[in-house]
Amino acid sequence: MTTPPDPRSSTLRQHLPDHASHADERGIAIDRVGIKGLSWPITVWDRADGMQHTVARIDASVALPADVKGTHMSRFVEVLNDIRSELSLKNLPDLLARMQQRLGADRAQLDASFTYFLHRAAPVSRAPSLSSYQCGFHAERDGESFCFELRVEVPVTTVCPCSKAVSDRGAHNQRGYVRVRARAARMLWIEDVVELIEGVASCPLYSLLKREDEKFVTERAYDHPLFVEDLLRDSVRALQEHPAGVTAMDVEVENMESIHNHSAFASLHWERPAEAGAPATLPEHATQSTGGVPASFGSWLRRARASRGWTQSDLAARLGLSHSLLSKVESDERTLSGGALAGLAAALGEPLAMVNLRAGIVPPELLARILADPDRYL
Repeated sequence: MTTPPDPRSSTLRQHLPDHASHADERGIAIDRVGIKGLSWPITVWDRADGMQHTVARIDASVALPADVKGTHMSRFVEVLNDIRSELSLKNLPDLLARMQQRLGADRAQLDASFTYFLHRAAPVSRAPSLSSYQCGFHAERDGESFCFELRVEVPVTTVCPCSKAVSDRGAHNQRGYVRVRARAARMLWIEDVVELIEGVASCPLYSLLKREDEKFVTERAYDHPLFVEDLLRDSVRALQEHPAGVTAMDVEVENMESIHNHSAFASLHWERPAEAGAPATLPEHATQSTGGVPASFGSWLRRARASRGWTQSDLAARLGLSHSLLSKVESDERTLSGGALAGLAAALGEPLAMVNLRAGIVPPELLARILADPDRYL
C-alpha cells in the first residue's frame, strides 16, 4: 500500500500554488496587514522581580508594497515561535527585523496588551495584596529605525472639587482611569508610570483594605479633590519631569462619574522639542546592541529595486526569472545562482564583487587576502 505524502513536507509545499506572492497591478500599497488578537504567553521586565509571566493579546503586521498581492500570515506566528517568550527592549528590535526578513517588508509593527500585577500593601494595616493594571506596548521597525511606546492604564480615585465646595456634607467621588502612551530616551518602567499617576491622583486604589485603611483612603481623597483637567495636567507634568526623559506622550483621563449618566474626560498629546531632549526613536547603534541584525540580502535587494522605481515584475523580467522566485529571494527563502547574481549586478550597475558580498559569497581574491593575514583582517 502506498503511503500518502506528508502534507507538511517541503517537497509537497513547493508544488502548491503561492497566490500571496503573485503580482498586483492596482498600484495601492497597504500600511498594515497581518494578524490580530493572537493570545500568546510572554514574560515582561519587572522592576522588583526581574521578570513576570503573563499572557498577551498580540497584533503583528507589516507594510505591503503596491506590487505584491498579499502577505503570508503564518510567518508571523513562525517568527514568534522562533524566539523565547520574553518581549522587551532587549529583543524586540531583533524580532521585528526577523519579521521584515521573513515577510519581505520594509516596515514591521507589533502591538501587545497584557495584564500586569504589582504587590501592594494597604496604607495603614500594611495588609498585602496584588493590584492589576492593563498595560501594553507598540514597537515598530522601519528599515533600520526602531521605536518603542509603552502603554499603561492606571485606575485611581478622584473627588470632585465642585461637589465638595457646594455641599454641607461630603463630596461625590468616582473611579478614574489615566491612560498613558509614552516614549522615552531611557528605560521607563511600568512601575514608574503607576507611581507617578497614583502620586498625583486624589487617592490610589487598593485590592485589600481593612477598616483603618478605608478611613485613611476616604479622608485622603477628600483632602485632595481634582477636576479631570487637574489630573491630566498633573499627570503630564509628572511624566515630563521623570528622569527617564519622556520624549513624547499621549495621556487621557476618564472619570466614571458617580452622579451623572456619562463620563468626563480630558486628553493631551505632547512632544518634547527636538533641541531639548533625545530623539523618540532609538539610534542605530542601540538597535545593534539590543539584538538588531544586519540587513539581509533580500532586504537589500528590495531596497535597491524600489530605489530605481522597479516593481518585482520589472526586475524579474530583466533577470529572466519568475515573479514568484524573485519574491522568495526578497523574503530570504531562496537564493540566486551565480549567473543570476551576475545579471543582477549588470541590471543594478553595481560591481559584481559587491553584489556577491551582499549575497554572502566572498570573492576568491578577497578570501585569499583574508587568509594571507587573518589577524590584521580581524
